[in-house]
Amino acid sequence: MVGCGHGSAFIKQRMDQLFEGGAPVIATDPHPENKRAIAVYGKVGFKPLGPTRETRWGLILPMAAKR
Repeated sequence: MVGCGHGSAFIKQRMDQLFEGGAPVIATDPHPENKRAIAVYGKVGFKPLGPTRETRWGLILPMAAKR
């Protein structure tokens, strides 16, 4: 069922819950080579916060969404 919009719908629903609960910002950190995840996060309102970073868990692309 990849490509049917389920992932973005689930993420958007959870974002709405978090914002309604008072969260001023929501962050995520996909691997920079995971283009599909980055595209989905962009579709629901996330924007890159800066350059790719190395963490102890590997490379990340910091992204955040505001209400």
